[in-house]
Amino acid sequence: MPKYSRRKFKNQSETYQFLFDKRSLDFVRQYTSKVFSKKLKTLSVSVNRHTWKQGDKLYKLAASNYGDFRLWWVIALINKISCEADLTYGDIILIPSSPSEIISKL
Repeated sequence: MPKYSRRKFKNQSETYQFLFDKRSLDFVRQYTSKVFSKKLKTLSVSVNRHTWKQGDKLYKLAASNYGDFRLWWVIALINKISCEADLTYGDIILIPSSPSEIISKL
């Protein structure tokens, strides 16, 4: 699983000042959002189709297809979802045959 080198920044926004005051903080450290390469939009990979059903979890599908539950994000990325809550029973999702094809393009 790749390690993302996400930048940290200090959030001192006045919008959150009431929270800072409540917790006696001057600021909080946050991570920037990961921006993926535009190459992923045109990437052609072989996939297997899976019908989402009760009991399915992205990490379980990653474990059974890749032998590593930590690669759940590859399935989420290809399906343009952030988590299981974005899916309903009966949805067809795509499971890339080889996660290394995607990881190498990040």
